[in-house]
Amino acid sequence: MQNRYARQIGLTGFGEESVLKLKNTKIVVIGAGGVGSAVLPLLAGAGVGKIVVADGDVVSVSNLHRQTLYTESGVAKSKARLAAMRLNEINSEISATFVEKYFYDEASVEEIVRGADLCIDATDNFRSRILISEVCLKCAVPEILSSAGGYLSQLYMLGNGISFGFIVGDVNAKYEGSMGLPIFGPAAHLSGVWGAGTAIRVAVGAQKFEPGTIQSFDFSSGKFLKFKI
Repeated sequence: MQNRYARQIGLTGFGEESVLKLKNTKIVVIGAGGVGSAVLPLLAGAGVGKIVVADGDVVSVSNLHRQTLYTESGVAKSKARLAAMRLNEINSEISATFVEKYFYDEASVEEIVRGADLCIDATDNFRSRILISEVCLKCAVPEILSSAGGYLSQLYMLGNGISFGFIVGDVNAKYEGSMGLPIFGPAAHLSGVWGAGTAIRVAVGAQKFEPGTIQSFDFSSGKFLKFKI
């Protein structure tokens, strides 16, 4: 165990106790696409003991430029199933499970979110984000929302009465999803790396969870923005 995590244990804010903390952490990741492809392997590699991967989609050829968890042999196969299999191969000391479905109602989201230490929303549409965020508030599960579009990467920390719906208002009705919209592969991955890094540091106590914090990075301009509402 120590050899596997040696380079992580040596970090400021970690130490050997962080291995046990992560082993006893459960993180639910909803969305196993471009953002999820960066989030999930990092959680597994760090030693997060229980990871639940939820996604109802299957791999398509157009996914492969950014969804690096998958290969051409995975086309038309379940993303959630393939992702969970890959995570268990990355780290045999963890348990990665999967849920193969989309989420359209509060009860179905609550079923997988309740009892988690953290939820990472890596979905690609406003409706799912608002739904997941409301359920996380109801279940008192801290939420990290990692999103990407075009050249832009974003990360939200949500909780303590602050949900995604609170931030965006009623505009969700205009947005069904991001199917076909242009996206820069590295922007999706940066959002995932950001989400995983935040989740891991929060889980071991190296970073305070600050609901209402929003961060963004624009690859087209090189500008970084951070603010709190």
